[in-house]
Amino acid sequence: MLPEQRTAKGCKLSWRGAALQAEDPVAAWQGLLAARGLSEADPFFSPRLVDLPDPFLMTDMEKAATRLAAAMLADEAIHIFGDFDADGVNGTAILVQALQEAGASVSFSIPHRADDGHGIGVEPVRAAVEAGCRLGVSVDTGTTCFDACDESNRLGFDLIISDHHLPEGNLPAAFALLNPARADCGFADRQLCGTGVAFFLLMAVWKKLGDKGLRPDFDLRVLLDRVAVATVADVMDLVGVNRILVYHGLQRLNSQPSVGMQALMVVAKVKKAVTVETIGFYLAPRINAAGRLQHGEAAMRMLSTFDAEQARKLAEELDTMNKERRIVEAEVFKQCEAKLNGSDVLAVYDESWHAGVVGLAAGRLARKHGKPAAVGFVTPDGAVRVSLRGRAGFHVGDLLNACSAHLEGFGGHAGAGGGTIKAGQWDQFVASFARVIAQQAEHVADHLSLPVDGVLTLPAMHIALAERLARFEPLGKGNPACTWLLKDLQIADRRNLKGGVVRLKLTDGKNWIDGIVFGATAISDAIEPGLTISAVGQLQKDEYRGNGAVQFVVEDVIS
Repeated sequence: MLPEQRTAKGCKLSWRGAALQAEDPVAAWQGLLAARGLSEADPFFSPRLVDLPDPFLMTDMEKAATRLAAAMLADEAIHIFGDFDADGVNGTAILVQALQEAGASVSFSIPHRADDGHGIGVEPVRAAVEAGCRLGVSVDTGTTCFDACDESNRLGFDLIISDHHLPEGNLPAAFALLNPARADCGFADRQLCGTGVAFFLLMAVWKKLGDKGLRPDFDLRVLLDRVAVATVADVMDLVGVNRILVYHGLQRLNSQPSVGMQALMVVAKVKKAVTVETIGFYLAPRINAAGRLQHGEAAMRMLSTFDAEQARKLAEELDTMNKERRIVEAEVFKQCEAKLNGSDVLAVYDESWHAGVVGLAAGRLARKHGKPAAVGFVTPDGAVRVSLRGRAGFHVGDLLNACSAHLEGFGGHAGAGGGTIKAGQWDQFVASFARVIAQQAEHVADHLSLPVDGVLTLPAMHIALAERLARFEPLGKGNPACTWLLKDLQIADRRNLKGGVVRLKLTDGKNWIDGIVFGATAISDAIEPGLTISAVGQLQKDEYRGNGAVQFVVEDVIS
């Protein structure tokens, strides 16, 4: 039923679920529902906040929420230990804002990427204690911070870890450790980002205070715009709990965004409805730019401020840093390719590379070569610190665990991670890295497989189907857009637009549809006028033309 030949991008088509063929929109929709095991009235299509799980189901939540609520009632000073990426700064922002709105005395610190690296250092713990704090809460960090937890215990400082990164074999001696990735937890199918964990902590604390008749007069739903941005930015699966959080977070972004998010959308020139794609391409990169090139504190302050003018200035700073980041990233990637010189092992570092872009360069290498990559920089004290990125089928967190003999400190999850190489052990790390990748590769499905939901004809490409498919939003990792195969279409016309975008007129000899190809360079020769092709892609409403028009977003073709 599916063509055996490879696509123009070298992919082999495969069924995402049950084989589906349809010639009209109703049959296509009903067949898709059956293949996905859904019904018209399925709760999947109407995510509700009331369906979020009880936060106290998370291991250590009772202990953490009780301690934090007690601190708030006793007016204890509380310190938040954040991280410098989009997940870490959003999580820091929601904790600081919510606790301050509830009347708590709150301070925060965010490490510098190049000088401090990921994690909670011993010195920040000591500084918090010296400032009079007896309680600290981390967000998006801490699961592998053994020294910081030990120092906290020595100083009588209660440290609550809220994190989602993969634990090592042992857990640190924190006062409480909230992490769905714990072997004895599994809350929300282990899918929450760090900000998501922090949000559930706040839910639990508000419940504790409410039980005493002291629930703060602050609606936690106000924070969902930042929870959504963090979840998408950290590339979490948009199913289950994350689907609910992002669905409602997008609603708030489009109706009542926080002051900082509103300012960021203005400088990013976001004029249409905010979607997962908007977050991934316009908002998250600008938030991340602060921690990559300077300091994540600028992003955190923008995300938590109530001052519109301050938010505007900080958003403009992030926009400027993001432009600089693009230039630096492109140059580092170019140098990575040159230093690798065709090596099968994608592990490389250089003293001149900027700490803030090595992860991005690793991501580009992983996408281009189809396997994990490690790109490093040299810290001021001479250590090599690497950022790792993977791709579907590989698990970076497990990879780091397997290479732990050559690492002083590390952390990560399925798609990304990082660590510091032990002095003089770069070659040993590279050898171990290569070996583990080879082991994981034995269990990785063909990475050039392109899943298809069904084979449709042009009469099925109707606005009625497009509108129904929109109910699957928010789309993203774990909940991809429905992909269709349209067989034997003739390319009647081609128009080259700006930015590598191509417009096509496609016909089966009787019916017509507009096709649009983004990043068309990879398949340009296969979409010339007059050719007959089978097109793989997604059906969408054509918002530009309106009036019930649809378009087919061509992802790949077979000619």
